[in-house]
Amino acid sequence: MARFADHPERRQDVIAGSILLLFAVGWTLTVWLTVPTGYGVGPRAFPLWLGVALAVLSALLLLKGLIGPYDPAESDADDDHGPSVPPSRRLWQVAVVCGLIIGFGWLMPKIGFMLATAVTVAVTLVGPLGERRPLLVIGMAAGIALGAWLAFGKVLGAYMPTGTWISIF
Repeated sequence: MARFADHPERRQDVIAGSILLLFAVGWTLTVWLTVPTGYGVGPRAFPLWLGVALAVLSALLLLKGLIGPYDPAESDADDDHGPSVPPSRRLWQVAVVCGLIIGFGWLMPKIGFMLATAVTVAVTLVGPLGERRPLLVIGMAAGIALGAWLAFGKVLGAYMPTGTWISIF
């Protein structure tokens, strides 16, 4: 049986799973302690379920890295799916996305849900994901912001912050 230290893929899964699990626990606790419940499906429901989903998925990734089976053929399978991403870049991507989520939470009450969502999606696409097609970035940012606003604000009737600095809705 091969040792854990002999497989960088396992170490990457353990590191990423641990960081994401810590973030998920912090996120879920913050949502639980700060967001009011409301009536029925209130403003707390969606962010709380996102935190729980992230916790479950990151725990699975962590367990896969710790005790999951290792198939050496999987390492070669990455070549079929495009260029390999170095571990330092993966860690940077995880850190930037965590920072963007925190920034989104800080920015939303100041510029409103719609603008904060559009800015966060655009920065995420251009930064850690490396997308360079402007029409795709603008379309995704506007589409996700508008779709989320319609689904949660209009259809479900959830409160969407309008912003204290700028308010477009």
